[in-house]
Amino acid sequence: MLAVLLLRPNQAVSFDTLCEALWDGEPPRSALSNLRTYVHRLRRALPGDGADILLSHPGGGYELRLSPHDSDHLVFGRLVHRGRNLLAAADPRGAAVALRRALELWRSEHAATGLDRRGPLAAELAHLDIKRLRALEDLAGIWLELGEPRRALDTAWQAVTADPLRTRGWQYVLRAHHRLGEHGRLTESYALARAAFRDGLGRDPDAELAQLCERLMYRPYAGAS
Repeated sequence: MLAVLLLRPNQAVSFDTLCEALWDGEPPRSALSNLRTYVHRLRRALPGDGADILLSHPGGGYELRLSPHDSDHLVFGRLVHRGRNLLAAADPRGAAVALRRALELWRSEHAATGLDRRGPLAAELAHLDIKRLRALEDLAGIWLELGEPRRALDTAWQAVTADPLRTRGWQYVLRAHHRLGEHGRLTESYALARAAFRDGLGRDPDAELAQLCERLMYRPYAGAS
């Protein structure tokens, strides 16, 4: 219940939405009573009596009042936005600092690890996971721009480990190997990407990844690739 409220801060979350996230299939007859019990317990865990933070709405449902600093996922989103703005303003080093701070808020590859992803939680937590992957890919690209291919490789590997079916992450893996002069590992990584796509989707990666691998293999690194 707390996860649903955190993902929808400062807005009323209906009983139906909460029930859909809490119970797989038909909620029990005691669902509304259970929700009130959960709210009571949450309020006791919040500062003060919690009544001014977790609000009841007359029309039904509850609202969790949060400031932009009260939840990791809100801080994460703000730092990622700042990083991209700095990159657009031609400040890649500042962008790297912001994105690293954002990613340090994560304790694992997935948001709310161990929580059952039912109803609205499934889509919203999956969307948060994708935001993390995009931030990792952005940071890998920035490390390449800053001439730090080892950091780029480490960051890109985090992305493809979490989701091996995203082409962009593999592109940065290949580019980082190329910058490091690791042509043997470049082809090994492409083979891993190909195996992942075949296992997961029953097909090879997009043609652009194969073309990138071939182009990098036959071009010694001498600046941007």
